[in-house]
Amino acid sequence: MSSSKKILNGFFWGTTASLLNALYGFFSVPLLLVHFGQKEYSLITVAFSVNVYLRLMDMGFANGNIKFFSQWIIKGKLTRVNKLFQSNIVFYTIVGILNALVLFIVSCFSHRLFTDLTPNEVVVLNKMLYVLMASAFLGWVSALFDQFLKANEIIGWEQRLMVFIKVFQVFILILTLKYDYSLLTYFLTTSLSSLLIIPFTIRKIRKLDYKVSFIPKYYHEVFRQVMPYSLSVFSVSIFQFSANYLRPVLLGIRGSVLSVTDYSIMNGFINLIGVLSISFVGLMLPAATRAVAMGNTDQKHKIAYDATKYITIFLAVIIFGFVLIAKELILVYVGPGYLYLMPWLYTWALTVLLSHTSGLSSLVYAENKMMPVVYISAFSAITSLTLEWLLAPYIKVGGAVLGWLYYCTSQTAFFYIWYYPKILKLNSWRILFRSFLHPTVLVCLCAVATYFIFKDVQISSTQIMGFNLKGIYLKSFVIGLSFVILSVPVIYFLILNRSDKSFMKRIMPFGKG
Repeated sequence: MSSSKKILNGFFWGTTASLLNALYGFFSVPLLLVHFGQKEYSLITVAFSVNVYLRLMDMGFANGNIKFFSQWIIKGKLTRVNKLFQSNIVFYTIVGILNALVLFIVSCFSHRLFTDLTPNEVVVLNKMLYVLMASAFLGWVSALFDQFLKANEIIGWEQRLMVFIKVFQVFILILTLKYDYSLLTYFLTTSLSSLLIIPFTIRKIRKLDYKVSFIPKYYHEVFRQVMPYSLSVFSVSIFQFSANYLRPVLLGIRGSVLSVTDYSIMNGFINLIGVLSISFVGLMLPAATRAVAMGNTDQKHKIAYDATKYITIFLAVIIFGFVLIAKELILVYVGPGYLYLMPWLYTWALTVLLSHTSGLSSLVYAENKMMPVVYISAFSAITSLTLEWLLAPYIKVGGAVLGWLYYCTSQTAFFYIWYYPKILKLNSWRILFRSFLHPTVLVCLCAVATYFIFKDVQISSTQIMGFNLKGIYLKSFVIGLSFVILSVPVIYFLILNRSDKSFMKRIMPFGKG
């Protein structure tokens, strides 16, 4: 299978897994809100936010391992691959222990950190943190297996397993609602279910053409080759993760715990419309590493210009389609009591358009020139979190949204103005106008046309195959379908060029090549 088809296969299953994950989050939030109550449910968001931030403890080795595993596999340096694999088992074991220790310390001071919680709620939160402590070690080692499979371009297979895990979590959700499981029981079973993938990934790794040892052993001479790059990535990651995952934590401290629930509701929608940007960097990093290692300028340009265009098209269709029916979705999802979130939801959704550079990020990580990225990430993260800290007491969840908008805008401007032309030697104007603005504006016009067509249209409830479908459901479906039907010919005839169409035919299962 060619690299293009591997990327497409991985992208398809990765997007499927991400969509399923987002749909799960989307539908589980209102169900769990009703089942547990707003205040108690917010404890889940707080607990996961604290632990997700601790993912920084890999010190950038996620991207570092993928990069060096890929690079050495390409060059046939399999002894180094094995030594790095064994060294990382040692490393991630230590990280897992530290992860558990930090969670324990947080649990000791949770009553001071989250002053809005009652003593009973603090007890429940601490028990949830203990659950995360217990799963820390296996979770970190599982992350290593994921990196190794990605470096070998085995992406679609693992994402299919993630689909299975999410289906299992849906089963847990159903049991929780049916048999009235406690918050802690739900949290425990859901957290541990993600570890079911481990035996399958071990078996897959053992079936590779070359062998690696699962016996922990540290090789300093190999590990130190990865260290400088990984520390640079860590420096970037700590600020990127802070800007993103500290938002609900700051809301809980400076705003209120109820604001965290507002954040969680909107985050469910954003996860639905942002699945591509979430998965694309990891998918393309092995290919980007190969292009940089072999000096393949054509491949770099395909990632920079063409992949950015395809990502933009996907994001634009999803985001503008969502904006068209966002009000109806809020009404169906959580009811009219949450319509006050609409301005912030629109703002956050449109901010996702700035993630059209996710394909380019794989080229950034494939290079070794990370210090400029470190500086801008530090500046953007600190100033954006400061902005949220100042705004949260007054506009609650709006402070988190505006802080994130500022962070994404400042980051994107830096890359376009300086990093792409100076470091990657790319044409920023070509990326901005041809790969981003051209498809974005045309798809936006399709959305505007759809809006005015259906602006004053009212659709009443009807019976279809024995089911009573409310008018709000039918109108949302008709608007969304009409927008897609209008967008498809615009994309095919006005956005995609002859080269794009030829490439699509080659990578499709029924295409040639």
